[in-house]
Amino acid sequence: MLIDEMLLDDRMFLSFTSKRTCRLLGMSKLYAGRALSIKATLNTDLNSDGVEVRIENEDKWTFFIPYDKSDLENVVCWKIDGSDVRVSHEVKEIGTEIKKHTVSIVEGAGLKQTRKLLEPLGKLLRHLTSFLNFDSLHCICHTLPNGLISQLECSLNYTKIWIRREFWTLHGWDSEDRAAVVTPKELEVLLSKIKSRELKLNVKVASAVYKYRKHPESIGGGKIQKLILQSHTWVDFSDLPAARAISFPLKVQSREINTLLKSWVAGKNREMEILDFEIGEFTDRTRNFFFTGITQHETQLTVSDRERFLTYAFSFDLLSDVIAVDIIREGDGMRATVIEAMLWPPLENNWNRVPYSKRTMFVIVWSEKNLKKARGEYVDNWF
Repeated sequence: MLIDEMLLDDRMFLSFTSKRTCRLLGMSKLYAGRALSIKATLNTDLNSDGVEVRIENEDKWTFFIPYDKSDLENVVCWKIDGSDVRVSHEVKEIGTEIKKHTVSIVEGAGLKQTRKLLEPLGKLLRHLTSFLNFDSLHCICHTLPNGLISQLECSLNYTKIWIRREFWTLHGWDSEDRAAVVTPKELEVLLSKIKSRELKLNVKVASAVYKYRKHPESIGGGKIQKLILQSHTWVDFSDLPAARAISFPLKVQSREINTLLKSWVAGKNREMEILDFEIGEFTDRTRNFFFTGITQHETQLTVSDRERFLTYAFSFDLLSDVIAVDIIREGDGMRATVIEAMLWPPLENNWNRVPYSKRTMFVIVWSEKNLKKARGEYVDNWF
């Protein structure tokens, strides 16, 4: 009863006293807000580089793992996930009731010197989620610090994880879209160990010849609902990462499309139920190349069901020049509809469409969820 009456600030301070107290608080978890967010930034002009963990709540709590720890003051020792962690704690009052807490974690060394810098991140995530509940858990990385991926707690369910390499300057985000460099081990963690509703990656591997191999644990596991691959040089199109929906915002080569479709017909890529990618210039020749070695069937998906599904699953004003065929998977006879169309994204200026239109291919597997959505029925846990 005492725990039930405690507000966020009281619970937070008690949780840092001992692991036993933290376990007691976990017996009656507190709803702490709509989100627990993780953000990694690297500012070229400002001195605020680091990893931030923020609780979205009126009583603001922000935990910061700064890269430069030289100016931290008032250092004390807190118990985080059962370990002694040195922190610098500052409190600012906002109005008469709301307090803003900023906790800078002193553990670790310089960013470029060691991976141990971010070891407190994993401890902090386990600590906070052991006695607090959140609607969602986000991780947005504008840069990718050394060791961050290994510290993402795999037992948690992430709403979204976005990893791309950008830089913040005094003039705003650097407009150059850069892929963050990851190791094969880090790719394995992201694609087969972590549960995420949406995983958006703009990453590359140092080796130009490396191709990701699906981890046995991820097959049939359904850990990723939607996977967005902004760069895909490391992707093996014959055996895609396990995800229910996969999107390729950048243009995919004809031979890669053919490999993908043939592998699905042969029984691979079974986790995939929805797929979309830009296909670039479209001619009879390129279309024939897409389906080389694949038997095409007249589509059995009605125009109304097709449009209803695509309108719900994707954001656009309209489709034109639509061509649809069905392909059938060997072994179980599962059907998928392959749709090629000119896609017109939503625009504020509807008179200037041409620069924004793009030829897109969609693959809709006739899974139970997809057919229900195409018929306009309610589907639980859609994404």
